Amino acid sequence: LYKHGVLQLSWAAPLGGAPVTGYQLEAGSGPNQTDLGVVQVGPTTTFSASVPPGTYYIRVRALNARGVSAPSTDVIVRP
Repeated sequence: LYKHGVLQLSWAAPLGGAPVTGYQLEAGSGPNQTDLGVVQVGPTTTFSASVPPGTYYIRVRALNARGVSAPSTDVIVRP
């Protein structure tokens, strides 16, 4: 959701496996890229940020005691 210059993201927690201790959001200017940012957001499943218009490829990874998960499928956002 993009409203008044603010991008609002939400996602579902993964099912099964070790308990999630946090999430890492990755944003890029193309598929599988992280050139626009990598942010650890803790255990919440929501995130908001002010972003300019453009095209963003966003994915999320779960973090736990075993390490970092594989990334989710890229979501393309064009605010």
